[in-house]
Amino acid sequence: MDSRLGVLIAAILPTFSLAAELNTKAPTFAKDIAPILQEKCQTCHRAGEMAPMSLVTYAETRPWVKDIKQRVVTRNMPPWHLDKTVGIQHFQNDISLSDEQISLIARWVDAGSPKGDPKDMPAAKVWPNEQGWNFAKLFGQTEPDLIVRSTPFTQKAGANDTWWKPIVEIHRPVVDDTPTI
Repeated sequence: MDSRLGVLIAAILPTFSLAAELNTKAPTFAKDIAPILQEKCQTCHRAGEMAPMSLVTYAETRPWVKDIKQRVVTRNMPPWHLDKTVGIQHFQNDISLSDEQISLIARWVDAGSPKGDPKDMPAAKVWPNEQGWNFAKLFGQTEPDLIVRSTPFTQKAGANDTWWKPIVEIHRPVVDDTPTI
């Protein structure tokens, strides 16, 4: 009986060792972090969007890793300031990070932010063209009834927010209310 127990322990021990090794293996950008960034960050953190830097590629992300860790650990990023312990707790557009995702990002940064195997990289996300009317599914129409275009404005880099009050002429469509006979 004792020899069989010893054989059983000898057979199981490498399995525990392998599991422990997998749990302590450092996360990589390609396999672990890029999918999180695609799902939760790249809506804003990509070229042409409102965030100050793109987080699409490893080369774009790497200079910001310490800031990324600090911002996600303190839950400043992604911006989601709803208290999930009160009232409604599940939102269709929730971009907040789970505790597991925050831990994964922190461990990745602490491990030196390894890139990982490029074969593990997810396919680049294809973002919709957001320069037009994007609410057809929501409102059931292909174009809005009225489009009011504002004059162009650019916020000066490094300056305080500007209280900008454009005056825009509204050209309403002419509707003929004359009854037809």
